[in-house]
Amino acid sequence: MATRVLIVDKDPATVNYLLYELKKAGFEPKSAGGGKEGLIVAWRDRPHVIILDPAFTDMPVAEFIQKIRGDNRTANRPLVAFSSLRDPEEIQRAIDLGFNSYFAKEGDALPLLLKTLNEYGSQGVSDHSFAGRAVKPAAPEKEGRLVVFLSAKGGTGTSSLCANMAAALGEMEPDAAIVVVDLVLPLGSIAPVVGYDGPLNIVEAARMTLAEATAEYYQDALPTTGLWHFRLLAGCPDPEEANELDVTRVPVILNTLKRSFDYVFVDLGRSLSRISLPIILAADQVAVILSVDQATVELTQKVIKYLESKGLERDQLFPLINRAVGQEGLTRTQIEGVLGLTIPASFPFIGGNFALANNQHVPIYHKFPGEVAAISLRETTAEMLKQLQKRTTGPMAVSRA
Repeated sequence: MATRVLIVDKDPATVNYLLYELKKAGFEPKSAGGGKEGLIVAWRDRPHVIILDPAFTDMPVAEFIQKIRGDNRTANRPLVAFSSLRDPEEIQRAIDLGFNSYFAKEGDALPLLLKTLNEYGSQGVSDHSFAGRAVKPAAPEKEGRLVVFLSAKGGTGTSSLCANMAAALGEMEPDAAIVVVDLVLPLGSIAPVVGYDGPLNIVEAARMTLAEATAEYYQDALPTTGLWHFRLLAGCPDPEEANELDVTRVPVILNTLKRSFDYVFVDLGRSLSRISLPIILAADQVAVILSVDQATVELTQKVIKYLESKGLERDQLFPLINRAVGQEGLTRTQIEGVLGLTIPASFPFIGGNFALANNQHVPIYHKFPGEVAAISLRETTAEMLKQLQKRTTGPMAVSRA
């Protein structure tokens, strides 16, 4: 018995294309031009899988999904987004509605779409084949906390602090599941710090379907390295391959990781773009790393003002002075005056010790446990966690991984 697929899309060209390709691949497809018609066809014909573009206009897509999920005839049918959306923020909103898989309308999408449909079909295609299956909504009751690290100017040690503070958090909360995502483009910068050279990286993750890159997959597949107390989704070491990153998948990946881990640390380095901006604005906390030179402080002031104009709230910010990259410059009080913000923490000058620890792929507090730098790192991480917990409500869940 062929797998029945319903296509809900307002674009006739897309509908005709999918009808042809799905028939050729052995599926039994039908189509509807909008949400209202789609509901009628879905409840009448009970397709095994529903493909829809979230951009249809005759009814809100959230209402469509609610009605599909709320009716026994279709409640457990997988919903696959085949989307014309391009803005990462819009994509994130669509994913949060409860799709089981998501594909952008691009040239290489069809093989992945067919693969996913075959996976759903292989689970069984009788009218009750999905009844009782755990088709989970994308937005769980509890989600991990998203912490972003960025700087306004290169050379401030953002990646080193991101890795070391994530490791310190893992030492402070040994039951917490922590992942670090390296989004420093085109080349990642966390893997060289922790000593990882494996094949799984952000580009490879973006090539996977949601059926492949599940929360459970990331829990099992992402590597842990040495003494770092976190799992790593590395940046891509090949600049040519990094240019192939499908940026529309980044919000999807982060959303999945938030369902897998208690803390998701994202290293953006010096990045303020259409890719990074939605991530920054969605973060529970934004660690802005500064050195003490005048130029960096002035650039940081401009970046903060820009982010606030886009909706960032001041209590999301965790500005941190990193004197490890140089001690000559403005004082902490002077920097607070320029930024108009309280600086909750300052990392001390430690000469070449940071570079030495990085070169040996160990956390700074492990390499130099008795020095003021190790004490400062733990205190800074504790203060960051304290502020993070002030912003967010509800108890932390620390038993997912």
